[in-house]
Amino acid sequence: MAGYPMGAQPHMGGFGQPQMGQQPQMGQQPQMGQQGGMGGMSMSFGMSIPGFGGMFGQQQPQQQLHQNAFTVNAWQAFGMNSPDDFQVLYERYKSRTLNGIQGEELQRILNEDRQIKNYYKTQRGPINWNLELCKILIAMLDRNKDGIMQLPELNELLQCLIHWWQTFLRYDTDRSGFIEAHELGNIIKNSFGYALSVKALEVILKRYSRAMDDRRCLVAFDDFVAMSVRLRAYTEAFRARDRSHHQNQEVGSYEFSYDDFLQCVMCL
Repeated sequence: MAGYPMGAQPHMGGFGQPQMGQQPQMGQQPQMGQQGGMGGMSMSFGMSIPGFGGMFGQQQPQQQLHQNAFTVNAWQAFGMNSPDDFQVLYERYKSRTLNGIQGEELQRILNEDRQIKNYYKTQRGPINWNLELCKILIAMLDRNKDGIMQLPELNELLQCLIHWWQTFLRYDTDRSGFIEAHELGNIIKNSFGYALSVKALEVILKRYSRAMDDRRCLVAFDDFVAMSVRLRAYTEAFRARDRSHHQNQEVGSYEFSYDDFLQCVMCL
């Protein structure tokens, strides 16, 4: 598809994800509220940056580097015996009142289940999943905007996390739980297929990296996940609005109303 860069990362943010066992369909449109009205702000992507694959609006090569996340069985990756074990896990943690999982339940699943903890283990021990990140992950697949995740969505989410973890470990070879900040730029470009400007990349690195005592700038896995969710979701939301206002063509610009802008960014 001409226009925005496409990567191997699975579709995020409720933008036409497949149900459990199905493959994601290309070209499905996000449904994120109404489109912008009068006035508002103009947001544009694109300026050609050497080393970052050109600009939005140009043809980008399809990335064929990594296995599609939706081909991964989460229960197998975590060392469970069968899909029934995954269902038992869901039933154990779901809210009886809401008949589903919210951020608090997801946090308990990721931090308490032994097999999941062992899968995301680093030299410093298991990943500590904070509540805010878990709420972002819930929102990522919250198609009907009720804040509750059912079993199929939980399966999709864990598939996405497995994909991100495998991508992260290609750079975190010693399982320290961190990658160098400059490696995040390589992932964004080469694994996810985004062609970002230097300024945009600098903003991302400052937001999601940590300055260490030895003066290195590192990115932890939980920050990497938060960045991955937002980058994909915001890009897909922008693309849908761009297409809807330009006869299904992607020109790399769209004028947001204030309300539409808030709907786009405040959901995550």
